[in-house]
Amino acid sequence: IKPVAILDYYDGIQIFEGRDSIGGNYVAVLIDSVGSAYRYVATGANPERLRQFRDGELDLLTLHLEAPGGEWFFIDADAPYGEPLTLLPQEGPLAERKDLLPGPNLILDDGPFDDIVHALARESNNTVLEFSVEPPEAARGHRVRLDTLGKILTQTQLVVKHAYRSAIKERKHRGTASAPASDGYLMDVVVPAAPGSFRVILEAAAPHGEPPSRLALDPGDLTIALKRMDEVFQSADEPDRAQEILQRHKGELADAYIKLLGILAEKNTGFHYSWADPHLPRAEYGGVSAGVAKTLYEAFSNQ
Repeated sequence: IKPVAILDYYDGIQIFEGRDSIGGNYVAVLIDSVGSAYRYVATGANPERLRQFRDGELDLLTLHLEAPGGEWFFIDADAPYGEPLTLLPQEGPLAERKDLLPGPNLILDDGPFDDIVHALARESNNTVLEFSVEPPEAARGHRVRLDTLGKILTQTQLVVKHAYRSAIKERKHRGTASAPASDGYLMDVVVPAAPGSFRVILEAAAPHGEPPSRLALDPGDLTIALKRMDEVFQSADEPDRAQEILQRHKGELADAYIKLLGILAEKNTGFHYSWADPHLPRAEYGGVSAGVAKTLYEAFSNQ
């Protein structure tokens, strides 16, 4: 199989998704090291169930135990990430190997797990925002309906726009001398579909370091705007406090966020994002699963 996506990373690749030469899907989980190699337990995965796992709607134990045919494998990975790896078939039911199985209710975090967005921000000397979606059609490969992508792109830009306007108000309170740009929220699509997921990468419409007469944004304002976006998405992590969290951003920003939740609920997809500024030490993450998007949208719609 060939690794196609890192699903969890902590001091090394903990979980990755792989694919064989005829399109079969696998999920592999780090369990040990063998000499210079890292040993993983791997099972085949139904595409729809794998999509649900990537979107935080299915736990890892269930995904393993539902492996087609009950087959499971070891992988001793001693090659650079992305190189083909050999599946080593194992005997007996995996369900009886408690020492190799994850605990119950282990689900993926909402954020991406590689640092591509931070690397891109430094490389371009610009603010970068990336997001990934996992609609039902993604179970058949890294794809998304044009209608779904168009609505999500448009509404994401509106969330950034209203977060930016909120940041401008804060700037006025700070009393900064320079006038903020009215179009500083604009972002360009620079990578329509990055490998490993249906992931879209956006950059601020004007790069850092442009002459003031040409600069379309103040990096500080856009950074504050994206932090405000993080704050509204915190409602997905704490749905019991969602009303309280959005109350701090009531108005156009909260309304734009709720409308985005409605689109995600309609299209049955999660939305996970990260963003980075070249002057910040690390990327920031946020997102919402399809199930939580539906719950929150229904709750806000009934108010």
